[in-house]
Amino acid sequence: MTIKTIIAAIALENGEQQVARRAIRLAVDHGAKLVLAHAIESIPKSDPDLPAPANEEAIANVLEAEAIASLKQMAESATVQTEIEVECGKADQFIERLIRDHAADLLVIGPGKPQNLRERIFGSTADRVVRAGVCPIVVVKRAADEPYHRVIAAIDFSPMSFAAAQSAAQIAPSAKLELLHFLEIPLTFEQAMLKVGTSQAELDQYRQAKAKIAYVELRSIRADLALTGRIRVVRGDPATALVRLARSGRTDLIALGIHGKSAVSKLILGSAARRVLAASSCDVLLSGGAISRDYSA
Repeated sequence: MTIKTIIAAIALENGEQQVARRAIRLAVDHGAKLVLAHAIESIPKSDPDLPAPANEEAIANVLEAEAIASLKQMAESATVQTEIEVECGKADQFIERLIRDHAADLLVIGPGKPQNLRERIFGSTADRVVRAGVCPIVVVKRAADEPYHRVIAAIDFSPMSFAAAQSAAQIAPSAKLELLHFLEIPLTFEQAMLKVGTSQAELDQYRQAKAKIAYVELRSIRADLALTGRIRVVRGDPATALVRLARSGRTDLIALGIHGKSAVSKLILGSAARRVLAASSCDVLLSGGAISRDYSA
């Protein structure tokens, strides 16, 4: 898939210059059309006590004009085709519609800031858009003007993680891409094995055998998706290890597959993804699509 259209969702009140900069960088790298979008959610409900000149329509017109001016200023440095979209209403609904109307290949968005208790529980605009999984999403966590150089794709052998790896390779074709699998054997399971008479040597052999199987699978995935780059199996909890990598300063982008088949999984995004989004100091790529193992790039 070629990246032809990129939507950048800009929350102007959060000072998201870094989102625009990353979106422009990606649009330039891919020769893609860029749509800078902003939703105005701060229009108050009908208030009969408003002074006559300050009616809802007049306020909305002022806010829209200011937002368009701000987005045009951000787009001045772009050397690609750029469009501006501003609308009053729910940001997640507006963004999802734009993605469909423009047949967008990628959404670039900031992590968002929960504004109240409900959003802390159920998610900010960024969370809601991510859960929808309409297209791959880059969540921008830091300002950078250079292309991505070091990318990690977390592979749990689900079709969604294959899609995330493929998206990472498309978004950053010149980056060093590492396929990473986390071998997590719960401590309680290991303890139970020891209690039923498994020796420590046998437990170590079991762990090594699982790692060898994972390496074989990773090599197969790398070949199936026509990717190049390192493969690695790491012991431990995926979320903890990914956060450590995200904060190491040696990673520019972490790609994760989002499992969203059930209402519950859509709500929590997966604990690993949510923890990485919250704690990462590098950008995060999320893909909710699926690629089967018989896919060939």
